[in-house]
Amino acid sequence: MKRLKKKWLMAQKIIVNDMVLLNFLGGMSEVGRSGIQVETKTENIVLDYGTKIQEIPPKFPLPVKKPDAVILSHCHLDHCGGIPIFFKTNSFLPIYSIDVTKPLVELLLLDSLKVSREEGVELPFTKQNVEKTVKSFLPKKYHKKFQIGKTKITFYDAGHIPGSAMTLLEVEGKNILYTGDLNVSNTRLIKGADRDLPKIDILITESTYSDREHPNRKSQEKELIRIIEDTLSADGICLVAGFAVGRIDELLLVLDAYGIDYPLYIDGMAKKAITIINQYKNLLRVSDSLDRALEKTEYVKDERMRKRIIRDPCVILTTGGMLSGGPIVWYIKKLYNRKNCSLVLTSYQIEGTPGRTLLQTGNYINPKVNLNLKLSMFVQKLDFSTHLGRSELFSFIKRIDPEKIFCIHGDHTEDFSAELRDRGYDAYAPLATNRTFRV
Repeated sequence: MKRLKKKWLMAQKIIVNDMVLLNFLGGMSEVGRSGIQVETKTENIVLDYGTKIQEIPPKFPLPVKKPDAVILSHCHLDHCGGIPIFFKTNSFLPIYSIDVTKPLVELLLLDSLKVSREEGVELPFTKQNVEKTVKSFLPKKYHKKFQIGKTKITFYDAGHIPGSAMTLLEVEGKNILYTGDLNVSNTRLIKGADRDLPKIDILITESTYSDREHPNRKSQEKELIRIIEDTLSADGICLVAGFAVGRIDELLLVLDAYGIDYPLYIDGMAKKAITIINQYKNLLRVSDSLDRALEKTEYVKDERMRKRIIRDPCVILTTGGMLSGGPIVWYIKKLYNRKNCSLVLTSYQIEGTPGRTLLQTGNYINPKVNLNLKLSMFVQKLDFSTHLGRSELFSFIKRIDPEKIFCIHGDHTEDFSAELRDRGYDAYAPLATNRTFRV
């Protein structure tokens, strides 16, 4: 009788687990428009809902019925850029994230609306939808468990940018971990990802650099300093382009570590992003690091100031990481033909962006602003990524040893999942033709 009861309980457990559906909405074999729907017997939860910003018009994840909640891993637009779509018909939908993510999302979403207007592109949401989105945030802390219905949620530090989070869902007897964007190594700005994780049954992992390693970070820092010194000694201007959130502030700390004894300026949306991040000093690796570095830095206020500062040798940290827009476009137009000037790219260059085209051809081609320039200035791409490199990715997976793995957010997810299967893992790469899984 006990044996029959045990078999019955096991059968019930299988039936319960079969009720958890993972529906991948985007980020399949691509970097961009991340989105995952987790359906249980009682909850409908969406993990991220981003956009692919380099597309014109931008692409968004597949439509999904109204969720009970959105869990946001971090503020970058490829993870949050589509969330206002939910607020075209909803006045309130809870959005859970780490506290700093809310003001950063507001900054980036409003900027995306501004940029789209300038480009003549209509986004599928309005400023009013963005305002409703921001009001719906329910900030949480790392390691503090909360619930959405019967599903228990815990955020762990993902080490990618300030406020980035891995999401642990305890649902129907399974531990599901969604990494979001992940970095295990310390940077000058923040600490690497949490290592003390519970047993993970199902892993949904980013795969951005599954096909390659990062160069040694110290070597990249020294190369940046060398380029700056060579440019200044030639009476030139060094432009350093990066993402507004997490990259420009990291670069500022790098320059400060090597000694800033030259005119240094910060331009673009990074000014507001740094101000926001610096209000959450508990998230920084060294709480007063930005304060110290900013004492040696000046913010660029307007175009008049831009014209003034490029008259003399200086270093300018500016937004427009993939050269699609932002102040970097203005500076390139003014300096592209000066051989004593330099341009350093420090962000991931997605296929089809002006930055990737420049590296491949030597030409700055930006149809958004009708530019096609042959650059005489020195151009160099450096790697300051805050994503796992290939070997770190394999080590992370080996350490947590999940039962099942889903590979997303990468251009080579199918190859990566095949490699994982060769190593004995039950791994999958969701595709548009095969995107729904029972777990």
